[in-house]
Amino acid sequence: MSLDDARQVAERLAAAVSERRLAGEQARRLPEATIGEFVDSGLLRMNQAARWGGLELGSRAVVELVSAVAEGDGASGWVFGLLASHFWLGSVFDLEAQYDMWGEDPNALMSSSFAAEASDVSACDGGFRVSGRWPFSSGSDHCSWAMVGIVVPPADGAGPPTPRWCLLPRSDYTVEDTWSTCALRGTGSNTVVIDGAFVPTHRTVDPVDVMEGRAPGSLANLSPIFKLSFSSALSSYLGSTALGIARRAARDFAGYSKKKVSKFTGLPELSDPMIIHVGTVAAHAEAARGLMLYRAGLLDDLVEQGLGPTLEQRIATNRDVTTAVRMCVDAVERAMRFSGGSGLFDQHTIQQAWRDVHGVAAHMGYNTDNVYGNWGRQVLGLPLPPGFS
Repeated sequence: MSLDDARQVAERLAAAVSERRLAGEQARRLPEATIGEFVDSGLLRMNQAARWGGLELGSRAVVELVSAVAEGDGASGWVFGLLASHFWLGSVFDLEAQYDMWGEDPNALMSSSFAAEASDVSACDGGFRVSGRWPFSSGSDHCSWAMVGIVVPPADGAGPPTPRWCLLPRSDYTVEDTWSTCALRGTGSNTVVIDGAFVPTHRTVDPVDVMEGRAPGSLANLSPIFKLSFSSALSSYLGSTALGIARRAARDFAGYSKKKVSKFTGLPELSDPMIIHVGTVAAHAEAARGLMLYRAGLLDDLVEQGLGPTLEQRIATNRDVTTAVRMCVDAVERAMRFSGGSGLFDQHTIQQAWRDVHGVAAHMGYNTDNVYGNWGRQVLGLPLPPGFS
């Protein structure tokens, strides 16, 4: 499938999920029909390894396709982007783990949760014994696999613990309904619960190797896209959700403003200040799109050359995507502010955009203190904090 074909498919998905927007909010999870359409579209596999039938379309495709779906519905865009990112992430695990997950079904879906709220992990013969609770696992109700972050205590009780990311089939965990939120309600970001499951070593990976672009799957899947660092490869999948939300808000705000009539005078309210607000909202959304596409294009250029990003380029990627997310928040904030009291009603799309774009921006990956702090250290020639990638 070419990117041009993929764009057309994404537009059809956006139209479909827009019709189910309220249903997802009310159920606090996406309808099964939506997930089925995501799978059937083939777009979730936009950057899965080609050996499994993946498209390996690159970073620009992520921005375009995820934002297109998110224009239809923010929660749908979030889950679509997250599930798509996991096809890339699964492709950098050990090849034996990839066969476990995709050997019988290359479309098998994986949810994730990188940090436990409580866990008990121990090393054992051939792997690890894992128990605990992992929250914020978006789309987990629909997935047959989960990836969770674990911390293995040192065997001798001394020295630092060892972090690992591990894959488990649905038979080894349950999903507890804990997602009751004001934003991204339809994402079903529930809690994965594991009770004494055995995880073989080959289904685990050192997160540092993934962060640095040297995970074992990058040796089996030869496209340079699998040598991208974790943050460079994945930051746009969720950030593009904010972009789609902001573009939808800009379009709806313009349409609403054009038709708005004063309840007191019966006259149109499209004043010069309102025209400026419409223009400002649209400008911020389009500037965010330009910034994200620019950075994604640079990553695609590196991939074409068979190169991975330098440390400075990785920090700049985080900087630019975070800045684009903040621009999207600013755009939707203005649209909400000048929609007036009508914008508060449930049926008004602006209030959902306002809630959802703040939900995206709350993700730790877009924490401006961390992201801009790291860029400031780069500018000043100061050392980065431990564990940064």
